Amino acid sequence: MNHKEVENYRNDLSERLARLEEKHDSHYDMTKDIKGMLRFQNKRISELEKKQSWLMGGLGAVTFVFGTLMAWIRSNTNG
Repeated sequence: MNHKEVENYRNDLSERLARLEEKHDSHYDMTKDIKGMLRFQNKRISELEKKQSWLMGGLGAVTFVFGTLMAWIRSNTNG
């Protein structure tokens, strides 16, 4: 290989490396954005699950109190 071929090869590799670095940076930025959106979505889902747990617990307590009250009323009317 002569000097001109080596220089062309180096320039070609340099350009390819620059394109790969640009793609890498682009993918890195996209990944950071997706990670942030995922963190936000997980926080939102966590809050919804927490509210659902409170609702289910409240409904369970109301059902228990209502059932106990109905049993107590029936026992007083029968006996």
